[in-house]
Amino acid sequence: MKTLVWILTAAVVALWSLAAWIVHGLLGVAGGLAASNADIIPADPRLVEWASWLASAGTGIGEWLVVAVWGFVSLVLVALGFVATKLLQLLSERATA
Repeated sequence: MKTLVWILTAAVVALWSLAAWIVHGLLGVAGGLAASNADIIPADPRLVEWASWLASAGTGIGEWLVVAVWGFVSLVLVALGFVATKLLQLLSERATA
């Protein structure tokens, strides 16, 4: 039963990693598009330059935020797998006693 819990935990972490990887990639593409197309804004050139810089900086921060959230949630999922394993062990010991 412990093996099944860890297989399920690994599958959930893999799905979570795939979702985080997709969000990370989409954020990078969207931020790059926003930064490179900031000149579409009909405004003062200094404002356009500022908007481009802000989109680029926001993309970098957002990508690192995705990585940090991915790591935290992955750690929580592994901890839940550990707790489930210990709970199953405790329940099987009580059933045999």
